[in-house]
Amino acid sequence: MKNSINPPFRLLAISILASCIGSPLLHAIPVRVLAWDSEIAGMKLALADSKGSKIIDAMHPAKRTGVYQISAGETPAVIETLDKKDAEGKPFKAAITIPDGLKQPLIVILPDSKAASGIRPFVIEDDSSSFAWGSNRFINATGKELVFVCEKKIVDLPPSWTPVIADAGGINRNLEVKLFFRDQPQRAIYSAVWEHNSDQRMLVFLVPGDDPRLGPVAMKMIPEDRRSKAPDEAASHNP
Repeated sequence: MKNSINPPFRLLAISILASCIGSPLLHAIPVRVLAWDSEIAGMKLALADSKGSKIIDAMHPAKRTGVYQISAGETPAVIETLDKKDAEGKPFKAAITIPDGLKQPLIVILPDSKAASGIRPFVIEDDSSSFAWGSNRFINATGKELVFVCEKKIVDLPPSWTPVIADAGGINRNLEVKLFFRDQPQRAIYSAVWEHNSDQRMLVFLVPGDDPRLGPVAMKMIPEDRRSKAPDEAASHNP
């Protein structure tokens, strides 16, 4: 039986297939944004991809924004500084690098004095499969080895921007927690009572303390409650 496809249409089909193989297909990724401090939260920033740009609304240093959909493909998405422009009047751009396999990236916008944009996006996985409800997630940016103690659980916190999970587990309750320098296990540099709640989780950035009265390590805490998260996810933004 002869092939019923005419040569011109066969060539067109081959051309389309070749272009699809040669260029990665775009796909949408749900992201949230977290401003590192109040100064960045006050900036006018936008998420931009191959489909356009969208102003990032309601940034806050202690709360994630709503969900935005950005397209991932050959050209990475960027953050545009709408209130900070170059000599040609164009916004500076900071590329967003999203590692493969991330389900719900959280884009933390850090200050960066060396970048023309003044900012640096840092991306971590925020999906509950790796950051479970009821757990605490630490990023130790102090440059020193730390140890977190929660009741009888001991969690090493190496100086790295790779997150470390501390999950107390069990029923909802109050927990005694302590923080130590690894080389000084006899003296706690932080001691408090935290609440363990299976509907809540806490992202904690550990940074050098700038107030001697409060100790050598400061905590930047980002709480989240899944009971208030669901309505936010329903209203996603598409650049």
